[in-house]
This record gives sequence, C-alpha cells and structure tokens, in this order.
Amino acid sequence: MALAAGAAVVLALALGVLVVGGAGDERIADGIRIGSIDVGGLDPRAARARVRELDADVRRPLEVTYRSRRFVLRPDRAGIHVDVAATVEAARERGREGGALRRLFGGDVHATIAPRISLERAKVGGFVKRVARSVDRGARDANIDIHDGKLARTRARNGVEVQRPQLAAAIVRTISSPEVARRELKLPVTVTERPDRTLVDLAKRYPTVIGVDRDAKVLRLYENLRLKRRYKIAVGKQGLESSAGRYKIEEKIVNPPWHAPNKAWAGELAGQTIAPDDPRNPLEARWMGYHDGEGIHGTKDLDSLGTQASHGCIRMSPDAVKQLFRRVKVGTPVFMQ
Repeated sequence: MALAAGAAVVLALALGVLVVGGAGDERIADGIRIGSIDVGGLDPRAARARVRELDADVRRPLEVTYRSRRFVLRPDRAGIHVDVAATVEAARERGREGGALRRLFGGDVHATIAPRISLERAKVGGFVKRVARSVDRGARDANIDIHDGKLARTRARNGVEVQRPQLAAAIVRTISSPEVARRELKLPVTVTERPDRTLVDLAKRYPTVIGVDRDAKVLRLYENLRLKRRYKIAVGKQGLESSAGRYKIEEKIVNPPWHAPNKAWAGELAGQTIAPDDPRNPLEARWMGYHDGEGIHGTKDLDSLGTQASHGCIRMSPDAVKQLFRRVKVGTPVFMQ
C-alpha cells in the first residue's frame, strides 16, 4: 500500500509539472484541425489567419426550394461569418485536453473541430417569415371557365403551411456545417387542408362542356375537359347579341316548333307557334335551349355561319347541330363569351 501510494504521488507530481510546464505555451497542439485546415503547431495569430480562409465557404448563399420555387438566404442578410477568435480558442482548448497525457506518453492529439459560426438569429427568423408569407396558402377547389374563347382549367390544390421552427433549425444546422458541399434545403411544409373538388371530379360531373366564342364565331365542344370538336356558328346581330354568361342546356328537342317571341322583329308571326315543317320556321333539325328563349339550333341559311346574323340564338349547320345534339345532355354547361 505504501509503495502504491508513493507511485500515485509521483505520477500526480509528474502530471502537474507537465501541465504547468505547458500552460504558458499558446501554440495549438499538433494534430488539431479546424474543418479541412491543419492548425497544429501554429500560434493563435497564425491560426487565425488560416481560419479566415474558411469564411468564403461559410458565406456561400443558402437556397431553400419548394417545387419549382427558390428562396435564397444571402450571408450578408443574416450576419453569417466565422467567429475566428472563438474557433481558434476552441482548437487550443481541444489541444490542452490531451496535452498532459500526450507529453507523458507521446503522440499527437489528432482531433478535428468545426468552425464556430456566428449568425443573427433574428434575421434568419425574418427570412423564414418571408418564405412562409409567400408559400402559406389555403386549399383551393378545381374550377373551369372560358378565357379567350377556350376552356381554362384551374387545378385543385392543398392548403399548406411552412414548418417555421423546423426550417429555422435546418438553416442554422446547415450554415454551421461549412463542409456541406451544397447549401440547399427542401422547404418543410404541412398540408393543412385538402380541396373538396378536383378536375377529375369536374370531368365526372360535366362529361361535356360547350364553349361559345362570339367574337371568333366558333363553338367548341369539350369532353372530359378536353377539346373534342370545333364548329362554325352564327351569333346574334348588333342590338340582338347572344347573351354572354354561364348557362346550361335546359331542354333538347328534335325537329322543334318555333315559338315566335312577341317582339317587333318577329313581325306578323309574333306570339305564334310555327310548326316544324313550316318553311317560315327558322329552327332546323334540332334545338338546345339554354337561356331565356335563346338556344342552339340548326339553320338552312348556311351563308350566315361565321357572321352576326341571328336574333340572339346560336346557329349551326344541320349536320353539325345533329352531331352536337347526340353528344350533350340536359345540364351540360354552356359558357358564352
């Protein structure tokens, strides 16, 4: 026991001498690296000069991506830089931890420390808020409409919200790791709400859709929301224009009679019902009524197609109106533009 106690005292004294002897040495221990830079054996001044070389890597922009969108965080906007003094001091401390045993038993410390990165968290938080304001959105149902005479489809979308704390943490983690080759993050989002109606739902609800371009004198038939046919038409003349708006087919009649409206332009036929086989009946072959006496019908006056010639109705050739009649049902949407 006496021998063991004596040996312990000798070892403690030896270690104490080694530690005290090395306390005044400001050089970083051999074998210490800061990131990819070897700073072993350097004094603090030389080490700081080497560490500044890391600043260019640390100050690379960081990109946050969401689908096809990119948001860039630039270092000068977030006060990002290498804390040179703190990094060098951390390297010295790591060297000191194994200093006594290294001197006693020989060898290098062989340790790598990460650079100490400084950033302004409030500015990072401001960047996160800007991204969230741009991305956060409510759910949207699908819809269809007519623009420039053609069917426009608005796709449904989920409601999403940026996971702000997760994004901020990922930014700090990535910035604090200069060895990361690509500074790119995928934006973390949460689906907050799903739409009630998609384009698939609309295609099932409306297997056919009619779009009328009054300026181009063209009727377009869509099936499953895709263009199927184009037809040359005549529209209402000046003062009796075909009514713009969104309607639906309300009735379908084969070889329709004409219920002449009680208006001046109907002349002596005003208020009368003209039989289908009467040559005075302007409705040829088929009738598809959609709004307040207006409808789509065939005409014998083929020269009028492509012009403003009717009293508000949409005229088609007999063959075309028969084809359209077979394809559409009561309730089919009619977009008049």
